[in-house]
Amino acid sequence: MGRPKTIQDSALLEVARKIFRERGHTATTRDVAQAAGISEAIIYQRFKTKDELFYAALAPRTDSLSGLLDIDMAAHTPKSYLALFCARTKDQFRAGMPSVLSLAAHPTYGKEMMGEVHRHNRVGEIFPILQLRLKGWQEAGIIRPVNLRAFMTLVVHALHSMAMVEVISGNAKEPTKPEELHDFVDVIWDHLKPDHAAPKPKKAKKPRAKSAPDSAAQLRPARVRRD
Repeated sequence: MGRPKTIQDSALLEVARKIFRERGHTATTRDVAQAAGISEAIIYQRFKTKDELFYAALAPRTDSLSGLLDIDMAAHTPKSYLALFCARTKDQFRAGMPSVLSLAAHPTYGKEMMGEVHRHNRVGEIFPILQLRLKGWQEAGIIRPVNLRAFMTLVVHALHSMAMVEVISGNAKEPTKPEELHDFVDVIWDHLKPDHAAPKPKKAKKPRAKSAPDSAAQLRPARVRRD
């Protein structure tokens, strides 16, 4: 059977994505062409260089973030909302992690490549969603005033690291259940919850005034003994 003369861009990019994720940037356009069943010339008719194909194949997924946007806040306490949000955010990171790892292995990894990584992670879209929730709770007095930017950075980076470890170790198979993040959420909630149980500071005791003498005997000078 001869090779097909053409292939849809979406199908070609799907093949290239698989090859680059498996072999990294060392995979060649010939490898992609062979896997797609086309000639290498067809690839270069559509992509000027291997890097152009590489970036296009590992382009940000079109998956929406509706899983994060559509959490019903009325059905959750702030703590249970955070548990669900963190579980879904970690799974979002896991989905894009193979492409992120391939990009990070690029020989010219640098500032420009870091931008590609951030686009894959969707961090720029995830931050505003979490910030909106936290700011609303803060204004309502549900959580204590904290530096939201610093707090979100720590939380999101921790979830990203969890996702990376799971993907590399081959444990990223089942969707994350919120209860699996129980200990993690306990720690971040301890940083947010208002300290209603803190004891009120005790008032300083006023010094007791000396009582006035109440008898003539107390006013009488002491007798001096004479020998």
